[in-house]
Amino acid sequence: MATDYRKEYANDFRILNERYNGVENYIRSMVNGDVRSLIVNGPPGVGKTHSVKTYLDTYIGSENYKLMNGHCTLLSLYSKLYDFRDRGKVVVLDDVDSIFSKVEGLNILKAAMDTTAQREIHWESPSHMLTTMGVPKSFEYNGSVVLISNIGFGGGNNKLVAHLAALKDRSYCSHIAESGDDSLFRQVCFMVLERGLFSTLGVPEEHQMMLLEYIDENKKRLNTVSLRTVVKLANIFRMFPKDWRTVANQGMLKV
Repeated sequence: MATDYRKEYANDFRILNERYNGVENYIRSMVNGDVRSLIVNGPPGVGKTHSVKTYLDTYIGSENYKLMNGHCTLLSLYSKLYDFRDRGKVVVLDDVDSIFSKVEGLNILKAAMDTTAQREIHWESPSHMLTTMGVPKSFEYNGSVVLISNIGFGGGNNKLVAHLAALKDRSYCSHIAESGDDSLFRQVCFMVLERGLFSTLGVPEEHQMMLLEYIDENKKRLNTVSLRTVVKLANIFRMFPKDWRTVANQGMLKV
């Protein structure tokens, strides 16, 4: 008999729904500048970036925000904050440890995410590039910042944890999910059953519980349990509908 995950995890789904709704409400309030900064914190692979982008596209519009991820220089951060300095504009920083780990980067973010009535951001080092780019050495910032981070969930060192704490004092902070295979599986069930993730990935409804049960049965053997697991399994199922289990065992389970 198939497991009724919706019934078993009903309370978990309620909590997760409240958390995602909270992120949505904060981002909606950035339209008028009522919310200046938000930290979205949680383990890797739980849909932080996807959810933030979805809400920004809905309420802010793609032309009014800039997503920065991967390697990012201090100069690029400063210039993008300048470009998106007006009320209703948003700069999104997605796991940018290259910025976050530097004291200079932390100071720029502290200025941008501060609670003071007027936020001034300054570039303290000489740089001919600012002149070339047409960016002043100081400016008033009226935009908003969203910081997406997995620090504290196996990501980042003690210095990064301390830097995040300094920014949490200046920001609203939304804690998306817990770590651990069981908690992450409940997150997967929520995104599949309540947010239609498998349907979005092209998996027919009549097969979705079967794939969820596969993840449940192999929680301890999968390389990771996350929304990326769902994406990979859905891809395998679409490519190999008859032999998907054998292919998944070969490519997704620990040896």
